[in-house]
Amino acid sequence: MKVRDPRHRPPASGLAVLGAILLLALAVLLAEHAAAERGWIDADSWLRETLAALDDRQPSTWVLVGGIAAAALGLWFLIGACLPARRSHLPADGDGDLWVSPRAVEAIASDAAERAPGVLHAASELRRRRLKVKALLAPGNEAAIADILESVGDRLAGIAELEVAVQAKEGGR
Repeated sequence: MKVRDPRHRPPASGLAVLGAILLLALAVLLAEHAAAERGWIDADSWLRETLAALDDRQPSTWVLVGGIAAAALGLWFLIGACLPARRSHLPADGDGDLWVSPRAVEAIASDAAERAPGVLHAASELRRRRLKVKALLAPGNEAAIADILESVGDRLAGIAELEVAVQAKEGGR
């Protein structure tokens, strides 16, 4: 049995909430119309007034704008429904079904960079499959970038295949 990949919520889930709110607003409008038509309330129906306002022989600008907005919203819903959910974790190499969170990869990379010779402080940021390591170097250690790349590469070997970039800045004296 294959276990499913850990994933974020699909993009359509937010759109589903928006669609549910719009349907709820439509239900309130129709309930108000039904109550006004039955005589349960003394006010006129909003729906009847709106349809009377739309009964115009000349096309209105706001109707065109509303139609374009509705078409764009429908296209946005359609695209969101077709997009797959992104993975929330990175697969680790090996035979088992092991997944590593991006924050764990960042912590491992930062720790490995700080253990490289000449590094005072390091911080990492993971975006998709690119890991950026920012390091603060001790004065006079310009050659530490290669050591940082080697240290981070050794620690992340077998965990995840990532593109590693190092930004190093020499600290003040």
